[in-house]
Amino acid sequence: MANTFLLKIITPSREVYSGDVEKISLKSVDGGFQVFANHGNMIASTIPCIAFFKDAKGNDEELFISKAIVQINNNEMLISSDAAEFEEDIDEVRAKEAMERAEKRLKDIGTYNKQRAESALLRAKERLKLKKSIHHR
Repeated sequence: MANTFLLKIITPSREVYSGDVEKISLKSVDGGFQVFANHGNMIASTIPCIAFFKDAKGNDEELFISKAIVQINNNEMLISSDAAEFEEDIDEVRAKEAMERAEKRLKDIGTYNKQRAESALLRAKERLKLKKSIHHR
C-alpha cells in the first residue's frame, strides 16, 4: 500500500468525504499546490476549484470545492469549505443560472459588488467545468 494520509472534507451541513488518500491537488490565490503523505503541518486557504485526489485504492476522484480553509496536522488533512460537491451532486441548470446572473451583475457593476460577482462567477464556472469534464471522458 502506498503512503497515505487521512482526508476529511466538511461543509457547514455535512461531511462530504472521509478516507485515506495518496495525494490531493488544490488551488490557492498563489497557484496550485499538492499534498502527499507526511506533509508538514500547515494552514492554507483555497479559492473555488476542482480538487483532484487519489484514494488509497488508487482511484482518481474529483470534486468542486468552494473557498475553504485547509489544515494539515499529523498526517491528517481537514478541508472546511462553504460548499463541496462531487459531480453527481452538482445541479447543472442551477450552476448555469448562477453563471449568467454573475455575468449580468459584472456588466452592471454600479449596482452590485464586483468582488462578490466575480467570486460567484468563478464558483459557477468551476462547477460546470467539473460537470463537463466527467461527461466528456
